[in-house]
Amino acid sequence: MFHLGRRTLTAFTALGLSAALTLAADPVAQAAPLRAETGKLLGTLSSAQVEAELAAQAVPQLSTAIEETAPVCSDVPAGAVSPTAGPGMLCTRITPLPSPRSSILADPAHDDDDDQGSGENSVSSCSVVANSWTEQRLSYCYNLNLTSTFINTKTGAVSTAIFMVIGQATLKPRSGSWKEDGLITMVSGGGDLASAIVKFVADCSSPCSARQENPLLASTGVLMAPGASAASSITYTDSPASGDEDFQVPSYSFFSPPARVSSTNNPVVWSSLSRIRCDKTMERNTVTGCVVSDVRPVLDLPINDKYGAAAASYAWAQLYLSNHPGAADSPLTRLDDKATRIANRTNTCEEGSTVPFVRDDDLVPTDSCDEYPFAGTYEGGTNGGLCAEIVPLLENGSWNFYEFDHSRPVTKNEPCIRAHVPLQQNTDAGSKYSGFISSQHVIDGEKFTVNLHF
Repeated sequence: MFHLGRRTLTAFTALGLSAALTLAADPVAQAAPLRAETGKLLGTLSSAQVEAELAAQAVPQLSTAIEETAPVCSDVPAGAVSPTAGPGMLCTRITPLPSPRSSILADPAHDDDDDQGSGENSVSSCSVVANSWTEQRLSYCYNLNLTSTFINTKTGAVSTAIFMVIGQATLKPRSGSWKEDGLITMVSGGGDLASAIVKFVADCSSPCSARQENPLLASTGVLMAPGASAASSITYTDSPASGDEDFQVPSYSFFSPPARVSSTNNPVVWSSLSRIRCDKTMERNTVTGCVVSDVRPVLDLPINDKYGAAAASYAWAQLYLSNHPGAADSPLTRLDDKATRIANRTNTCEEGSTVPFVRDDDLVPTDSCDEYPFAGTYEGGTNGGLCAEIVPLLENGSWNFYEFDHSRPVTKNEPCIRAHVPLQQNTDAGSKYSGFISSQHVIDGEKFTVNLHF
């Protein structure tokens, strides 16, 4: 084991963890004079490294193009369109036609840094891009175009109307209900389709229910002419049993017959590309929450004054350990069982380790053991004697990492790290993780990644 000399300790104390994170052009060379007084230098963390190699961990949203569908057609009886119109056929389909970019935005998501993170008000922003379905962990949105064509078999006239349907929903990590707001616009129309009766209905599978706030739109329909719009608002509610989870895929039906058609036609039907998971498994099966389960949650952890040595150590592990824990290709798995989490912590940092963790407050003021992967993951809990034991130090604006114990040289093939981290930064990082679990509704056994950045 090693200790810093008085000169190095004084310099380190003067710098403090509030120092600016402006990195030197050659931090390894800059740190070289300190090597004789510290353990072996294991690497230096630079903003360029983090940006180049770790930035891919953050996947804020998924976007899928909405493909064109086959037309859904129905016969229109004679005289239904107008007193002089003959019989005809109305066909409607989803068409990937160009449309203006539209957006329905909510406040950006954030984790609660100050406590366990109730997440009551955590929502995600979602940008509605033409002809696409976009998903984030706590939101989804869509934009699609529909074309209705009426062929008048008496006159031979062909009439066309184009509609744009957009919608956005914000999910809640501590509620089984969510609201989807949308807008249906008649973009163009002419001839027998100079006006149309537009009907839009949303649904979801049992035990989920869908209640539309605009009952006229869902029942008899709304009369529209080109340029007109109708607002759509749907409240979905799912009530999974204690300890259970449900998966919901909202579905929609749309039809737009000519204004004086008395009979209904076959609607165009489509389903959400977002799979909504609602479960009641959090906090001893007492909290219900809903998320887009296909979007992997990401713990966003800045390497700043607050999380300092803790976040820097996790970044070092992702960059230098051969298993890259928490990276996109090596995600962590949330562990819910409290007894196992405590046992994991004991095995890595406390008496369960075959090699005791030795605090050194001269080396790191208020020194504490910070384990990564976290004890609250299935990847955590490794015997601390098998972990790479490192000392992260902020020196001259650069994060340098040193080997703590000469008798246990770091090979970088270890499955975990034990980092010597100031207690407050260790505690703050733990609170950030707890807030993330709550605000992103990460359930037992669910994979997540860790986005570390300057």
